[in-house]
Amino acid sequence: MSVIACKHDKEIKVYNVAKEAAAPAESAPNEPAGGMPPGAAMPGAPGGDPHAGLSAGQLAAAGAGMPASPQFSDSPPAHWKKQALSPMRLASYHVEGEGGALADISFTQLRRAPGSLLANINRWRDQLGLPPIEEAALKQNTETIKSEFGDAVAVDLEGIESGADALKDGRLIGAIAEEHENAWFFKMRGNAALTEAEKANFFKWIGTVKPAPAGTPAAAGANTPAAAVASPAPAGDGSLTWKLPEGWTPAPAAVARYATFTVAGAGGTKAELAITHFPGDVGGDLANVNRWRQQIGMAPIEAAALPPLVTKLSAGPDSLSLIDVTGAANRLVAGWTHHGADTWFFKFTGPEPLVAAEKANFMAFLESVRFTKPE
Repeated sequence: MSVIACKHDKEIKVYNVAKEAAAPAESAPNEPAGGMPPGAAMPGAPGGDPHAGLSAGQLAAAGAGMPASPQFSDSPPAHWKKQALSPMRLASYHVEGEGGALADISFTQLRRAPGSLLANINRWRDQLGLPPIEEAALKQNTETIKSEFGDAVAVDLEGIESGADALKDGRLIGAIAEEHENAWFFKMRGNAALTEAEKANFFKWIGTVKPAPAGTPAAAGANTPAAAVASPAPAGDGSLTWKLPEGWTPAPAAVARYATFTVAGAGGTKAELAITHFPGDVGGDLANVNRWRQQIGMAPIEAAALPPLVTKLSAGPDSLSLIDVTGAANRLVAGWTHHGADTWFFKFTGPEPLVAAEKANFMAFLESVRFTKPE
């Protein structure tokens, strides 16, 4: 993608979002609501970041996952306007500036993918038309700060892609905190001048976002979308049927996933199958494959290199595209297909020996998939 008016990259920094005493709410907390917030298509990349402050149509991490009952409190600035929550967002705001300038603010919690910090920062860079950076550059320009959600790394990126609306885009300030299997994403993206003006408010707000103690019942008015408190059972609405391989176990319901399964290996290792679907082509095959490659620490490829890597697999009347890539520590086998207006993704990830041992079962699973609803 071409870039116009792309300013130089700001040095990656870490900002202190340390714990602070609870403050009185400056505006009413978010209320559970369905649907995507205005401007929600702006952030994120396919799969889910995934991403990791991702829109429903663009997942930083096709590996999104949520605990059974994420609850938290926050105190946004009074002039931030709360927006309807999407299945991906635990908090959603926008702020308006002069002349129609707009910035979008979101808070999401996802399951952490291997190498996710660098992968998600590079995904954010790509959204602004900036080139990716290497691990060495990330380490040279960051330091570790404690926050309510573990270590938090913040970046301030400025750039704009060709055709983007400068009133709504041009700068992204984001923070990622990772702990165990979870990652928390705080993201503000919008008009460059407005985003800069709101930077102090953004970091102050991050410091007010606090998780509730485990087992705490949801309080009235808490930032707890209905989709995030589903019972721990496989997701799905009956759109698909399949035959689950022996030894594979359904995982707790996860936001943005249709279903999740895990399989255990030697020495406590685990591989995971994530099933997701999104409207449209979610950026196209090349973008999705490169996102998956980044998740396991592999470099992106050019369009000409993609066809030899993709194979086809039949699942009844449907045909799935399939790719198998191996990084330094993990292997990823993914299949995808279009059905109706959606693209369906079946991503199997884990340590290379376990994925290799279970690949035949994964292929058999894909072959057993049947759509129950017409296109």
